[in-house]
Amino acid sequence: MSAESTLSRRLLLTSTTAATGGVCALALAGCAPSGTSGSSSATSPLAIPTTGTPTRVGKLADVPVGTTATGTAGSQNIVIFRASETEVVAYTDICTHAGCQIAPSGTNFKCPCHGSVFKGADGTVVTGPAKKALPRFAAAIDGDWITVSV
Repeated sequence: MSAESTLSRRLLLTSTTAATGGVCALALAGCAPSGTSGSSSATSPLAIPTTGTPTRVGKLADVPVGTTATGTAGSQNIVIFRASETEVVAYTDICTHAGCQIAPSGTNFKCPCHGSVFKGADGTVVTGPAKKALPRFAAAIDGDWITVSV
């Protein structure tokens, strides 16, 4: 045999290892969840379709700018964040991790069951174990009132 046609043991092992590594990487990629990653869903709160009439959930004066509060719109418990003098946002009060009821915690909302924290301004996850943002309701300021449609 000539030197050109002989595979060295080192070259054979290197080629086999590289090929096996590539196959393993492809197999593991197939195990990854499909669709968007957890981080992008955490930054994209889902809007809850609303068909109802706006309901007064609280006095604007009771929720200073930059603070959070709770309320009830119809039979739906909600959490509210007052973003500015002219903007409020409202979310479901149900944690996206295990379905526990979240509560205001400074400028955020916190789940007492497993410690997830959601940003009041946009409902995204600050700390887990929750991976998805809080679904959002339509909210507005109507004179002296905060209204939410559910």
